[in-house]
Amino acid sequence: MRSLLQNRRGQIRVIEAFFAAVLMLSSLTLIPTVQRLSSSVESVQSSTALNVLATLDSDGHLSELVDQRNWSSLRSCVASLVSPALWFNLTVYDQNMTPLNDRAICSGGAISDNIDSAEYLCVCPDGTFSLYFVRLQLAGLN
Repeated sequence: MRSLLQNRRGQIRVIEAFFAAVLMLSSLTLIPTVQRLSSSVESVQSSTALNVLATLDSDGHLSELVDQRNWSSLRSCVASLVSPALWFNLTVYDQNMTPLNDRAICSGGAISDNIDSAEYLCVCPDGTFSLYFVRLQLAGLN
C-alpha cells in the first residue's frame, strides 16, 4: 500500500491521460459547431427563397405571371418580398427543363460567392395544367 502512495509517476500518467481525453473531446464537440454555423446561413437563405416562392404562389399569382410570361412584374414581386440586402436570381423552366425567361430576372450582380437556391414546382390551374419549375437563387453578405 505504501508503494502505491509513493509511486507518483503513475499518478502523473493518469492525469496526463485525463487532460488528453478532455482536449480530444472538446475539439470534437467544437469542430461540428463551427460547421453547423456556416451551413445555418445557407439553410436560412434556402428557406427564405422557398418562403418567397410559396408566398407568391399561395394565391396563384406566381403561376399567372409565369403563364403570361410577365417577367418584369414577376421581378417586381420577388424584389418586394426579398430583403434589399439579398441578391436574387429567378429562372423559370418548362417540363423539359428549358429556360422560359428570355431575360434575367434578378437584382443586379451577385454580392457574394455564397449562393443558395430553392426549387419550386408551379402548376397553372388553367385548362392545360401546365407545370413550371421555378428556381430562386439568393446570396447575401455574411
